[in-house]
Amino acid sequence: TSSSSWLKDSSFYVAPTRRTDWSIFMAQVDGQDEEQYVPEEEIKTIPGWTPSVSLEVQDKVETGEEDEEELYSQRSKLFRFRDGEWKERGLGEAKLLKHNGNGKVRFMLRQEKTGKIVANHYVINLPPYCELRLNQGSEKCWVWSAQDYADEEPDNAQFALKFGNVELAGKFKEAFENAKQLNSSFESPIGLATQSTQ
Repeated sequence: TSSSSWLKDSSFYVAPTRRTDWSIFMAQVDGQDEEQYVPEEEIKTIPGWTPSVSLEVQDKVETGEEDEEELYSQRSKLFRFRDGEWKERGLGEAKLLKHNGNGKVRFMLRQEKTGKIVANHYVINLPPYCELRLNQGSEKCWVWSAQDYADEEPDNAQFALKFGNVELAGKFKEAFENAKQLNSSFESPIGLATQSTQ
């Protein structure tokens, strides 16, 4: 059989090598009878093999915030002072959450990409904890100290929270100060400072 007869056979195609051949090639494929194509079936099991891990899709993921009212939320960037320098903790929604049962308000920020909690503490009115002060040279960034529980163990942390503009930073200060007032009606601030938010 000559190569020219192969090209004329309607069941055999040669991929086009030039741009001008492409439209002819596609016209040939579109003209094919669809019954010649067999749809692929999804393989769900392989006989004799069992997966070591089975994953299931959950309809809803619990975050621990289900029993809390969101008093404040704003996208911002969090830093923590550690080993003599400011280190970025993550970009995400800075939230003030009020527990529906006990009424206590906490500050929390999760990393946007991973969902990991990078700051988690009660907002208290007990110097030096939770005293907002502007970062040097910036009116868009607040600095404060807190007894943090982001890593489940208590940690005296110093945070800096940076916003996109001065107005957003001002709204955070107002909400943060309101949260301190709400928590001041509870037991001694020292007790609240050393309580886990979990």
